[in-house]
Amino acid sequence: MILSLQRLLARACRRSATALVLAGLATVSANAWEMRVCADPNYMPQSHGTGQGYENRIAQVLADEMGAKLTYQWWTLSPSMITEQLREGNCDMMIGVPDGRDGVIPTIAYYRSPYAFVYRDGEGYDISTFDDAVLGDLKLGVTTATDNPHLALNKRGHSRNVVESYVTRDPNPEGPFATLVESVARKEIDVAVPWGPVAGYYAARQNPPLKVVPVPEFDMPFVPMYRTIVIAVRTGDESLRDQLDVAIAKRWDDIYAILDEYHVPTLFLPRPTLSIEEQKP
Repeated sequence: MILSLQRLLARACRRSATALVLAGLATVSANAWEMRVCADPNYMPQSHGTGQGYENRIAQVLADEMGAKLTYQWWTLSPSMITEQLREGNCDMMIGVPDGRDGVIPTIAYYRSPYAFVYRDGEGYDISTFDDAVLGDLKLGVTTATDNPHLALNKRGHSRNVVESYVTRDPNPEGPFATLVESVARKEIDVAVPWGPVAGYYAARQNPPLKVVPVPEFDMPFVPMYRTIVIAVRTGDESLRDQLDVAIAKRWDDIYAILDEYHVPTLFLPRPTLSIEEQKP
């Protein structure tokens, strides 16, 4: 009888302990801090209001690592949007920002992607540089009239071959840059030269898939043909920047798995290292 009573008391204690642990977990979950992200709701493949963009996926990975609840403030991307929304406190961070942006504090870079030639396979030509003579005989498309690939083509006398420029507000429901790549598949143009994520994502969605060849990293004299991407936080918020840096380093492999899933071509970036203290859970 005494033994049975002891067992009952032990079971009751275990149940109470379990209940306390579960209650504690629920409290932690309820008290998770809110990570407010500014993003464009129609900017595939990077971001989308449904959360299906690869930057949305990366933001969720970082929020999970930091024990935060991810929320969004959706704004149409514009040159002033990033600094304005951060400064006004509408969000804490902006994902997918090219490094070098003024008026913000950047995290460490988490990927670098080149511009790329996109063309149909089996057309009898292979293109790998802006100096390939065949470009002078083909119909070309670029994202805007002022981006670096267009400048490189103009420098080589191919301005007349650039028959299409696609601004960022392309009404295509597939995303603002989809038409540029789809025009290659429809044989309306021969070669497109978008940024790598646009090239890889939309080329893989065509039937048959299009060929994607990264352009050389630099066009002489030293014009970069890539974008290095960071997360931007408001000036003065070094603490959040530091937390994001650690989360990026810890989830580096997860970030690149997402980029691979979206067919994003990347250039080498050194893997960030963590101090012994930062490596702790």
